[in-house]
Amino acid sequence: MELRHIEAFIAVAEELSFRRAAERLHIAQPPLSQQIKRLERDVGAVLLRRTTRHVALTPAGEAFLHRARRAVQGVHAARRAAQEVVDGKTGGVRLGFGGAASPEVLMLLTKMYRTHRPDVRLDVAGPLHGTELVEQLDRDEIDAGLLRLPVRGSRIAFREIARHAMAVALPAEHPLADRPRVDLAELRDEPVIGYRSDLGGTVPTLIQGAFLRRGISPHIVQLVSDVHTLLALVGAGAGIGFAPMSAGHIRLPGVALVPVPDIPPLPLALAWRADDTNPALLSLVDLLDDVQAGLADASLVS
Repeated sequence: MELRHIEAFIAVAEELSFRRAAERLHIAQPPLSQQIKRLERDVGAVLLRRTTRHVALTPAGEAFLHRARRAVQGVHAARRAAQEVVDGKTGGVRLGFGGAASPEVLMLLTKMYRTHRPDVRLDVAGPLHGTELVEQLDRDEIDAGLLRLPVRGSRIAFREIARHAMAVALPAEHPLADRPRVDLAELRDEPVIGYRSDLGGTVPTLIQGAFLRRGISPHIVQLVSDVHTLLALVGAGAGIGFAPMSAGHIRLPGVALVPVPDIPPLPLALAWRADDTNPALLSLVDLLDDVQAGLADASLVS
């Protein structure tokens, strides 16, 4: 039973005229009559009663017409649904983000995507460590991740979105807390709260490299797994720490963030599997130019 035969029957049933139905379908009457005959043969019942002047539905035709309309509508709806997925207008994207990812970037990216693709399901998961994000990408547990560069993995594609200036987190009563900037040399003898290096984050390497270029070795007194814990310990007077200026949104009392130009800016990127052809994901990637423009307008990048 072919869809075009069903559509031909519906046209004849609605027009009650083979001539008008043929004109509506833009075909000649003989092929239209053949399609109706094939359909009746497939159904196993006479659907239309024909005379030279009159066309009418049989009882079987009346019953078939109601369900035929619903069937055709369902087929067209299914076709539209499939095409919307192909066009990236529906479907789903699972977005992970790192603990040090800027919330402003995450907010802008998700807001823009929901505006451009309101019918796509966007699931956001996190915060996750850098290693977790890459592992979940590899295992197809997320489709994309906001994480800090560099990112390793031959299957991973990425696009840098922003760079965030680095700062030292100081207790509010620290002598350097009111300074507009601080040099690493001034922090030579300070007890430093560092980040665990086994979680895949890039901040430990970035900070260590900056110290080494100055010929200084940081005095690490404690290691933590996330910036929230680091800032809390700084506020408690356990030492100083380093964080992107974007961490200022946490606003813990008793903690001051002071820029440290000696440390290079921290790049933030969107990463995804290079072989992923999910149209909804690709439509997210296509938005990154707009996201970068929005960040520049809002002065959220260094």
